[in-house]
Amino acid sequence: MSDILPSQIIFGNLKELMRAKNTAHESIFKFHWKKMWPFNLIWPQVDYVRIVRLMSEIRKNIINQKNLVAQAKPKAKDFEKKFLNAVPAYLDSMDASCKLLGDVAQWKQDMLEKKIHKEVKFKRDVSEWSRILKDYEDAQGNLTRAGAIVSIGWNEFVAAGGFVEPAASESTETSPDVAK
Repeated sequence: MSDILPSQIIFGNLKELMRAKNTAHESIFKFHWKKMWPFNLIWPQVDYVRIVRLMSEIRKNIINQKNLVAQAKPKAKDFEKKFLNAVPAYLDSMDASCKLLGDVAQWKQDMLEKKIHKEVKFKRDVSEWSRILKDYEDAQGNLTRAGAIVSIGWNEFVAAGGFVEPAASESTETSPDVAK
């Protein structure tokens, strides 16, 4: 385990954070027949409160990843530096995207609970929803651009021979798919 570089750990953590965020994104925005009437009366709907909590947890993990990157930079080898220099901007973009995805989920939860615009008789304010979606779309664009830079840095890291495959015994011990 000691031969694995910090960049590999950070890259694996980034993949897990992104996988969790993308799952939440898909559960909110992806079309599915179970979300349509009358099927939505049978199958449970999206748990927006849980998504808000998940986005909060991801944002806390992003702070931990920034600290890990800061600790890894002084010890980094030359071929790791471009990747490690690109990661903080990517984490900032992911943080903004997670905050806004949490806002989207909170708005939808408020709609379900009829909490929006208490001063008015429950009227859908499309302009507020449009603003939230536009902000999230901008954050997603920034995240994609920052991800491209991280990808370039990671590809250079791999091309320089920095990627070390974990030993077979280590991967089977830590694999979540292995029955215990």
